[in-house]
Amino acid sequence: MIKNTYERGVCAEQLGQVYLEKKGFMMVASRYRTPYGEIDLLMRDRDTLVAVEVKYRKYEVDSFECLHTRQQKRIENALLFYISENDLNSSLFRFDVVLLSAGKQIIHLENAWQVDES
Repeated sequence: MIKNTYERGVCAEQLGQVYLEKKGFMMVASRYRTPYGEIDLLMRDRDTLVAVEVKYRKYEVDSFECLHTRQQKRIENALLFYISENDLNSSLFRFDVVLLSAGKQIIHLENAWQVDES
């Protein structure tokens, strides 16, 4: 039985990982931490590096509203840090979101947002 929010998040990330691997994604890292933020799942979709944010909410409608601009910026900075640290400056990359809710199907939002260069 899942007892707390942390355990629920870990379980959701594992489900998201399995779901994406079934779609052909390859795992690079999970819970990748940087001085700028954390990436739930770092995966490869063919030649594209993908930072995946996994969100679980009790109700599906809540999961669509839970990723804010500030959090997106932290994920962007964490991915740019990973790219820099691993000399992948010419890599293609994108940001995906996996939404999970109790008793519902998994929703994968590919290319969920773009880096704001302003």
